[in-house]
Amino acid sequence: MLLYEYPPKLDRQGKQLKAAHDLQERAKMMKNMYKNILLGIVMILIGAFVPFVIVRIVVILIGILNLAVGVLLYRYSEMYRDTACYTRIYDDRLEHCQSFFITGKKLTANILFEDIVRSEQTPSGNMIFYFRENAKPQISSDAKGGRWKKELEKGSITLFFQDTKAKLYLIENLSDKIKYPKKEYRKIEDEEDEDDLWDPLHKHGL
Repeated sequence: MLLYEYPPKLDRQGKQLKAAHDLQERAKMMKNMYKNILLGIVMILIGAFVPFVIVRIVVILIGILNLAVGVLLYRYSEMYRDTACYTRIYDDRLEHCQSFFITGKKLTANILFEDIVRSEQTPSGNMIFYFRENAKPQISSDAKGGRWKKELEKGSITLFFQDTKAKLYLIENLSDKIKYPKKEYRKIEDEEDEDDLWDPLHKHGL
């Protein structure tokens, strides 16, 4: 049974609105990228004529950094708007497609929950799933090589979720199935003192 799906199915009007919004965002990010590239080129040219070697190197490095930032920010925004990516969460499995940050190549995964023995998050928010021995999750990519193959050989895979809500759905509703450690927080109750009983504004510092 399907429990959660991303992207959600939209009607004709919804698709048109989303397409218009994506075009606006793409145009804005492309404009920012060209600004960064132009600024980077200008700084590199200025740095080439600076007489002091140390200053010249610093200015050129800043120019190169601007070039890289412009391209990477555009690529990052494109990755989040990639319409070919999806996440479908069923009661017994996870179907997922993601794109790689630099290359834009796709990775697809079909993972049965019964094959998962442990899961965790990386500091950057990606999910790592560890599989039981002899498990055969259906994972493929149009990228010829990469870290994912080495991970899979060791019995795990790291997935990036374009939709944060999909990841949170797994953690909050299916933590037992994906073997995700559920943290329990101590509930702190605000005890009323005598002043609070006759002065309701007292506890707000008024």
